[in-house]
Amino acid sequence: MLDWLTWPVDQLLRIGGIVAGWFFSEDATSFTVVQMMFATLVLAAFVSLIVFWQSLLEYWRSLWKNR
Repeated sequence: MLDWLTWPVDQLLRIGGIVAGWFFSEDATSFTVVQMMFATLVLAAFVSLIVFWQSLLEYWRSLWKNR
């Protein structure tokens, strides 16, 4: 019933697990905590990109105009 709500969370945890796998073994006891930490960082980066999208676009356009 709540598949539409849990799907983004599963994707975030999957991305967090991939990044955490670079630094920790999946058998480590703290892997889940590190996975959630990286998932939170990915979420924060995504939200920051949404918030600052217009400013970033204007900045990139100004760089291209100066060439």
